[in-house]
Amino acid sequence: MFLRDFELSRIMPEHLKVDHPVPWPIYDEFGKLLMAKGAVLRSERQKEILARVGLFAREANPEPEAEVPQPVRFRRKVNPFNEFDELCLKLEAVFTLMEAEKRPNPGIIKKRVYEICTTLQGLVEYDADALLGAVHLADQFPYHVLHPMQIAVLSELIMDRLQAEQAVRLSVLAAALTCNLAMNPYQQRLHQQRTPLNDQQRRVINRHPLQTRQSLEEAGVDDLLWLELVAQHHEKLDGSGYPLGLSGDQIRREARILALADVYSAMVTPRPYRNPIKHKDSLRDIFTQRGSKFDSKLTLLFLNELGVYPPGVYVRLNNGELAVVIGRTPDPRSPLVASIRKPSGDLFLSPRRRNTGSEQFGIRSACNVNERIKINPATLWGINAIRVNVMPADLSGISDLI
Repeated sequence: MFLRDFELSRIMPEHLKVDHPVPWPIYDEFGKLLMAKGAVLRSERQKEILARVGLFAREANPEPEAEVPQPVRFRRKVNPFNEFDELCLKLEAVFTLMEAEKRPNPGIIKKRVYEICTTLQGLVEYDADALLGAVHLADQFPYHVLHPMQIAVLSELIMDRLQAEQAVRLSVLAAALTCNLAMNPYQQRLHQQRTPLNDQQRRVINRHPLQTRQSLEEAGVDDLLWLELVAQHHEKLDGSGYPLGLSGDQIRREARILALADVYSAMVTPRPYRNPIKHKDSLRDIFTQRGSKFDSKLTLLFLNELGVYPPGVYVRLNNGELAVVIGRTPDPRSPLVASIRKPSGDLFLSPRRRNTGSEQFGIRSACNVNERIKINPATLWGINAIRVNVMPADLSGISDLI
């Protein structure tokens, strides 16, 4: 350990005893080692000299938080959607590395996944609405890459609302990004499959949490919470989940958050054999299963965080305009939107921001998939992405909204 990792203090005579080992390494004022820790002090003369010219070095114990990677802080304007795409590419590279090398260099997988996690945290802090928009709008990556990124964004929003400590949040995000590793070789085929699962496929699915945990351990991941959450992310409160059929308090709260994010993301993502389930139907389905499959309090928090119309959702306004939700507001029924198509059917030259709290621009309905228009999300959000930081604290009325 380097000298800068120690705190140097002046030695007092009472610190030293003849015929006893010194309790610390002792240096002179220039940093030269005079006596190693544990060396025995042989005489009063030696004690006198050390007390006069020596400095003892007590190992500095850093605060635990200082050892935990911290969220990235963006000190310049960034395009959250481009940054999100970059993280998808980095996650894909992690998967490729694990497939290419059964046992990568110790620590490299953990390091790279943590880097993705902390950057994603920084993006959520920079503009949470834009990241939610990416959850609903991004479609240029394969399911096995996009899906874990969606889970991670949704989980970070909930962990932030719960004010969880950074070490826990990091483990949750790492688990979100890697929880389906063992499914990657099968994911694309299953994603396109139109027929019911056969027995072999069900066995693969049921054991993938434990196989993923084993793969991560073999890759040098030693974050025990990360590994435990990977193993539990498909467990359900009523014991109907897998792989171990855990129930109730046997399932960690963080694993329950991952389960909510996982189910919602899967439902709103289109499949070759079906359109995405409408976000409102997805929210309603999750709400009806609160207390049975999903944690009641976390479910309400999750629904309240998303709002009735989350960013990235296409909506039809009362005046006939087609718009995309771009920002949450204190009223979950009245988000900020960007209109992209006129009632006549013509496109606006540039998106028009509308306050849906007014009668004219109120939301008439959410749109079907065939009503959507492919558009660069950065155009919707503009250069300065919109952030609405005040969210409703009262969760009691969410059931009336969905």
